[in-house]
Amino acid sequence: MFHLDHLCLGVRDRDAAVRRIEEETGLAHYDGGAFAGGLVNTIFPLGGDVYLEVEAVTTPASEQDPAVAWFDRAVADGDRWMFWCLRADTLDEMEQVARRFGGEVARRPGRVQPDGTQRIITTAPGPGRAFDTCWRRGLPNWFYREDPGTNPDRGTTERGDRGVAVTRLEVGGDAAELREHLGAHTFDRLPLVVVPGRPGVRSVSVRTESGREVTLRGEPAEL
Repeated sequence: MFHLDHLCLGVRDRDAAVRRIEEETGLAHYDGGAFAGGLVNTIFPLGGDVYLEVEAVTTPASEQDPAVAWFDRAVADGDRWMFWCLRADTLDEMEQVARRFGGEVARRPGRVQPDGTQRIITTAPGPGRAFDTCWRRGLPNWFYREDPGTNPDRGTTERGDRGVAVTRLEVGGDAAELREHLGAHTFDRLPLVVVPGRPGVRSVSVRTESGREVTLRGEPAEL
């Protein structure tokens, strides 16, 4: 079975974006650490093992590798939704995804947490396929977490109103294409609302521990 896993919001200035989101929504968050190449990350737990990652480039343009430079260009005109991802329950499901899209199940380094822990991610359809097959079309790729206890949604926050459930995920694009990409069962289970226009995330609504429902809106990046 597949589930919503996380969404990525690319921003020009992480600290400023985190303050804005905190002021607009009151959502709890914590420092996620940094990726190799110069990307920093803040995690907003949304509940149900779903989280929002807010990411920004810190490396000067002259020192950026191609992947970081791509990210930097995508947010040149302001904060943008970058991509969204699903999570598989089993490695066998991941292998099926990889075969369907002509890719592979890949294990590679993720971010380094503030405590120095190097996270390893397992993803499909793998490097070189996720961009054209998924992200550029506003469609999700897939992750697998061998130990659910390491899901970033379960991380410790110091203050704020913690998310407990994603109640609505609005994405632009073609509903038939999205249904085919996700599979009918997954499409019908997720709290998706598909709207016309540029493919990609438009908004996410979250119910919090205090019983509020908050919504974070934005425009998808032109990838």
